[in-house]
Amino acid sequence: MRETTATRVAPARAGSRRRRVVGGRDLAAYLFVLPLTAIFALFYLWPAVSTILSSFFSWGLLQPWRLTEPDSWDFVGLGNYQDALSDPDFWSAAVNTAIWLVVFPALVTGFALLVSILIWYAGRGAGLYRSVFILPMTISLTAAGVIWSFIYNPDPSIGLLNAVTGLLGLGDTHLWLSDLGSIHVGGIELRLVNLSLVVAAFWAFAGFGVITFTAGLASVSQELVEAARVDGARVSQIVRYVLLPALRRPLIVVVVVSVIFALRVFDIVFVMTQGGPVQDTMVLALLLWQDAFAFLDTPSAGLAAAIAVLLSATLVLGAYPYLRQLTRSGSRR
Repeated sequence: MRETTATRVAPARAGSRRRRVVGGRDLAAYLFVLPLTAIFALFYLWPAVSTILSSFFSWGLLQPWRLTEPDSWDFVGLGNYQDALSDPDFWSAAVNTAIWLVVFPALVTGFALLVSILIWYAGRGAGLYRSVFILPMTISLTAAGVIWSFIYNPDPSIGLLNAVTGLLGLGDTHLWLSDLGSIHVGGIELRLVNLSLVVAAFWAFAGFGVITFTAGLASVSQELVEAARVDGARVSQIVRYVLLPALRRPLIVVVVVSVIFALRVFDIVFVMTQGGPVQDTMVLALLLWQDAFAFLDTPSAGLAAAIAVLLSATLVLGAYPYLRQLTRSGSRR
């Protein structure tokens, strides 16, 4: 009877001891995560929640909305969202932002992919070639905007692009930042001057794609490539069936980051055109800034908060499928 009781008590004690150890480890893990959680809540979660809440009120920067001062609230409900969605300037900025969302990621991804594959095939001097495309990333987008403002200058003695077109006999008075015309797609007018800004941003950002893709190509097995060559595979077949599958995850990263950049682009547009001429290059991020900061004495910061919420919601919904695909491919491995 004693032996039976002892044999029953021993596993119970071992189980309780194991639970205490596991509980101690869980507590230690929570304690380590707690500082990062507090920082995230203080600097990311609370500003996001505060922005969403403030978008339902009318307020300005000189008389800001505060959660702790309900007596000063001017509740307008969905009024700010209705004003934003009924404003022609908002939809004009949305169309210009859509141009960025389509053209900019396509340029960055396609060009960086092509250059990275060529660098991978070159072998020798790969570091030098990468540096050529990475160097523009060392300057800020503001500085890139200033540089390209000089390149696009209509005066051929200053503007490099007009000087080149003049030498080629293509005319030397092109207004690259004001009058490039427009095209109509389904009743929507697309201003081509936005492409001038996209090219400037692409020049400064393409190095990110080159870095990401070349890092992905570094993991490609040379034995697999040699086996494909022995089997008679052409260069196009090696690229399609060996290199591109290895770049699936880097491709998702470059596309997602490019889309995020295009959706929240501000500085290079502000430096080069300030949204002009008229509203031809106005984007949502710049429109948000104007509503929030351009007129401090008007209560339009609530409208800017509403635009920020709409912009963030579009960003989350647009990036979610790519991020989900990225996490799925990671879990399969």
